[in-house]
Amino acid sequence: MGPATECSIVIPVFNEARNLEQVFQDLGRQRRPRKHPFELILVDNHSTDRTPQIIAEASGRDLGYPLTCLQEPRQGVAHARKAGMDLAVARSLERDRRCGLQRPFYLLSADADCRLEEDWVDGLVDKLEETQAALAVSHYYYAKADFPGRPRLFKVLALIVKARRCAWEILGGFPDGKGFAVSRDKYREVGGIELFYQVRNGEFVCHLSDDWDFGIKLRASGEELVFAPRSRVRINPRRIEEGLDDMLEGVAYGKNGIITMNDYRPLGPSAREDLSAAQAERLFANAIKDFTPKNIILPLLLTPAMLERQPVLDFLAPGLCVRLAARIAEIQAQMQIKNFLPIHRTKTPSYRLYLEFREELFQRMRLKIDPAIGTPPPLPECLERIQQTEAASFADFVHYYAEDRESGEAHNYFCNGGVF
Repeated sequence: MGPATECSIVIPVFNEARNLEQVFQDLGRQRRPRKHPFELILVDNHSTDRTPQIIAEASGRDLGYPLTCLQEPRQGVAHARKAGMDLAVARSLERDRRCGLQRPFYLLSADADCRLEEDWVDGLVDKLEETQAALAVSHYYYAKADFPGRPRLFKVLALIVKARRCAWEILGGFPDGKGFAVSRDKYREVGGIELFYQVRNGEFVCHLSDDWDFGIKLRASGEELVFAPRSRVRINPRRIEEGLDDMLEGVAYGKNGIITMNDYRPLGPSAREDLSAAQAERLFANAIKDFTPKNIILPLLLTPAMLERQPVLDFLAPGLCVRLAARIAEIQAQMQIKNFLPIHRTKTPSYRLYLEFREELFQRMRLKIDPAIGTPPPLPECLERIQQTEAASFADFVHYYAEDRESGEAHNYFCNGGVF
């Protein structure tokens, strides 16, 4: 890394051969002269199409910025983004030490299928420098031209985008793959992106929402997240075209407690007709149910002091802010450890202790109750594999397995709660 570089742009890629040239062009068209010089780190997440060849060919061209390709064979965007971010941190720190530099450094991320407008980089970094916030999020939008002859569908999309922009301007947004920037030092202070797992079809899979979880961790640590409207991203319509049926059914992010998303990659132009009036109503209902808890309630839950800020008071009205503040305080108190908790609150820790200490527990029961107690029933197959291959991490994976908010698998294993 050269002494001029101020930012690393990390883009996870998995079978993005159709979009990579557009990525190179969009970053090449960032506003000049470069106010915040950057490098690009592409993290190839085990692609099986021409993605590796296209990256190799681009490495031999003058793109107008340095390009690095990192291979991340562990499947999942969280693995890829974390690997790229961590590489950027390590390399920039080594560069600063070598060159005697003491200045801010920024980590940016985006999705490979989105269009980054010319102020995408400067809009994010300028906002961080102006506000001294830990993280800034881009404004993203759908283009009407991508939905010809489908006014009902576009009206729903435009309304949700409007709601999001309004909420983010007042409350700050959360990072997602469509565009965000974080201070390197803040990234390090909170421990960076974490990996979380869920059980799907008997296998552990890396959690989809690494970016949102990272934003939640930053907010919970007391850091500010801000909206950078000058940094604009045009969303690829494939997210809607191929996922529309799932969105109408309300399962775009999975079901049965598993947060996942299908790989929406259209093979050609869409031939779909516009929504019916009933479908448009249902789509908006599903979208707003997803939007409101995540974009309005969650920031306040994590940072209740925001309810005393004038823009929030103006947005929600003082009376509602007072009632929300009181209820949030009650809920936070209920979540603390006490001598007595409602029995459903003990499920997850009980499951974890059982799975971690089952051999010793059954040994004592055989001794003190009856030898017929026998040995513990077999573990779920996913945990059995972890015990055999990653024994040192067994307790961590027990946590992912038993956490009710992540998966329904634990309830199924324990006969849907058993005596609970």
